[in-house]
Order: sequence, then structure tokens, then C-alpha cells
Amino acid sequence: MSARLLMLSGDRDVTTGRRGPFHTTLEGLAEEFDRIDVLAPRAKGARTVTPFPGVTVEPSPVSRLRQSAWMRRRGADLLRRYGHGLIVSHDYGIFASGRAAARLSRRCRAPYVSEIHHVPGHPRPAQWWEPLAQLVYRAYVTRVARQAVAIRVVNRREVPNLLERWGVPAERILVLPSAYIDRDVFAPGDLVKNFTLGFVGRLVANKNLGYVIRVFATIASKNSRARFVMAGQGPGLDPVRRSLDRSGILGRVTFVDWLDSPADLADLYRRMSALIAPSLSEGGPRVCLEAMACGTPVFATPVGVMPETIQHGKNGWLLPWDTKAGGALVSDALSDPEKLRLAGRLARATTAEFEKSNVLGAYASAYRRIAERDRP
Repeated sequence: MSARLLMLSGDRDVTTGRRGPFHTTLEGLAEEFDRIDVLAPRAKGARTVTPFPGVTVEPSPVSRLRQSAWMRRRGADLLRRYGHGLIVSHDYGIFASGRAAARLSRRCRAPYVSEIHHVPGHPRPAQWWEPLAQLVYRAYVTRVARQAVAIRVVNRREVPNLLERWGVPAERILVLPSAYIDRDVFAPGDLVKNFTLGFVGRLVANKNLGYVIRVFATIASKNSRARFVMAGQGPGLDPVRRSLDRSGILGRVTFVDWLDSPADLADLYRRMSALIAPSLSEGGPRVCLEAMACGTPVFATPVGVMPETIQHGKNGWLLPWDTKAGGALVSDALSDPEKLRLAGRLARATTAEFEKSNVLGAYASAYRRIAERDRP
């Protein structure tokens, strides 16, 4: 039976030539669907591409405010032409994709799934406007729950519990993890541990960068040979440099702007004694699972999949929200090489459930079943 999927996405990487996580997701979906059409936001240098046979990704030609209307028009054309069995919307921000998907579903009688990867400010806000954004999310999600065949979430506890408190029926919540890793690439190695502690991620507010800096400073005050690494891009770069300079440790931090391949990223994880990820809100975070697969233990706040993945003190550590207590916890763990070695070995074993082929296969199969089950 022919299966066709229409996706209203928020990804900008594929149309600009970057092979990020969504590129790999499309590869997995292409195994189950004969045709996939993806409508993406406008981006500088974007163009329509065919990353895999039967998969077309088309960028919007209009601004963000007009994107939803364009997706409705273009989506209706594609639905009439190809008769997609399922619409999937990536929902965030002003919900351009979700609003378009709801209209298209009613108009063309095609079922749709709303994807909510994380809710801003949950469990902790990073910026003043995030509590207001949660009110918007709640109003939107409550309405979506009455129309979508499912709301897809990417962790088992954090977001499902929030949605249920908001009144979303449990049977409408579809848990399909988005964090997947190639454990052949992200695997342990014998590289020298150049860095006592590292951070990998976008340099933005929800990554809790002040926490990272304070923990670096705590470790540096106790270990004169400690060296650190920060890999990532974003608007927080200059403020981070200034804060590190004020702390007197800027010269002990190596900055990595961009890594060309997953293999390069895996090498960086293997050169760290441990990774720190004190995020305030996340769907994953994926970087923690990548590091764990490399045998690099992780210190992470209880966000996303971390509370259901890390067994505190065994295969990693869950950070307290208090930075002073967090610095003490990290410092104590780093002072025990045998404890780190054992945690890294157990961390590697824990990531088996996130193997790329398993996660993507389950994701694609679930959407294929929905497309066939809810066919008009």
C-alpha cells in the first residue's frame, strides 16, 4: 500500500545543505513512506532539495509571519496532487506549522499529528517571557488535543505529565523519542583526556551557561591543571567569554566553533573526563546521550530524558539546581577517577535503547500505522 507523508517542519538545516538531526530523521522515514513532502521555514541560501529518493524539502519564500498561510496554500496543492495519508507538524513559537496543519486536516480530511518536543520554561524558565509562552502553549495544545489524532512527545515523564495536567487525554499522547545516536560512531576510544570538563551545545539562555561557568571556576580553584572546553555557537558567546575572563579562567578554556562531522564530535567527547549540561528546559538533550555512548560520564539537570536515563551516582549524575551544590557534586566526582571510569562504562551500556536504527525505525513505523489506520 502506498504511504505518503506531508510534514510542516521548523528545520532550516536541510534546505541550506547542513546534515543535522532532521536530515537523518528523513532518512529513517524514507524507509516506510513512498513519498514525503516537507515544507520548511525560509532561510538564507535555502533551496528545494531531494535528500533521499521520494523525499522533497521545500523552503518557504515568505517571512515567518506569513509562513502559516503559505504552508496552507502549498500544503493544499500537494495534498490534492499526492493524497498524503498523514500530516505532521513541528509545533513551537507562534505555531505556524500547527495552525496550518489543523486547517489542512479539516479541509482535506487527512489526519495529523502535532509534535511538541519541549515547552519553553519547563521545568525551569530561562527568560522572563517563558511563563507567558507557557500560557500560549497551554491554550494551543488544549485546542490541538481536540483535533489531532495524537500529540507526539519525546520523553516519557516531563512533557506527558505537563500535558495531562493541562487536560490532554493520556491516550492522545504519543511517546516517540527523538534522541538517537549512531553507537558505531559515538563509541569509547583511547584518546588522551585533554579536558577535565566540557560543554557542548548552543550558547543560548536555556543552556544555563552561568551554571557552567561557575562550575568551571569551582573546579579550577581546586585543580590548577584543570582545563575546559566549550563547543557551540550562539549569541551567548561574548557574554560567556567576559564571564570567564572575570573569573580568571578564560585562558584555561578552549572554544570550538563548529565540528565538521559526527566523528569529530565523538573525538571531542572522548577527550573529556566528563560533560556538563545544566539546561533549564530540553527535549533531550542529545549531547548527553552522545557523550554517554562514548563512555564519557555526564552531569545533567533533571530535564528531558535525563531523569529517566541517568541513575544518579551510577551511570552519571543529576545536578541540583543550586550552582554551589552542583559545583561541589561535580568536584567530588571528578576527584575519583575510578568512579568516573565505572560511570562511563555504565553510561555506554545505557544508550543501547537510543541506537539510531531502533529509534528511527520505531518513529517511522508508528507514523506509517497512523497513516493507514486513520485513512478516510
